[in-house]
Amino acid sequence: MKPKIVIIGAGGHSRVVCDAILAQNIYEIVGFLDGGVSIGTTITQGYKVLETPDNIAKIASTAEYFIVAIGNNITRESFFNSSKKLLKPATILHPSAVIGIEVTIGEGCVALGNSVINAFSSIGKNTIINSSVVVDHECKIGNNTHLSIGTMVGSNSIISDYYTSAIGARFESFSKIN
Repeated sequence: MKPKIVIIGAGGHSRVVCDAILAQNIYEIVGFLDGGVSIGTTITQGYKVLETPDNIAKIASTAEYFIVAIGNNITRESFFNSSKKLLKPATILHPSAVIGIEVTIGEGCVALGNSVINAFSSIGKNTIINSSVVVDHECKIGNNTHLSIGTMVGSNSIISDYYTSAIGARFESFSKIN
């Protein structure tokens, strides 16, 4: 039996994360938690909003893991920290993501379709590596960061905590981004 997971957030990004969870085929999805969508609303693939994130304790007996699928770094961090008190944070890696040797990926991270994290890089906790992002070798990506679709990070670069890149952003090798 697969461990059960709940997705926090029910917007567009959560649908992509749901797709990655299904493709990864490690977890069984229980449903979504969201404060802005009515309970009972179907989000995708028959999965519904079960509760608000503030009431995560009500579903803690039906799930072991959670993933926060919200793009805003500060909001994602807040839900990550509060949810971690009751459930285990999952790490979601789409099967098409390429993960190099000796890469470290923090808890609660998501690496979406066709992303690449090359050898000896480290990704901080609760970070989004969006679709088609390339993180070259020996990079350090901070906690609660969001590398948007198509971002290219050159070798040996450092991206700080809470940073959000623009779609298609390009950082030269040895960049330090605060």
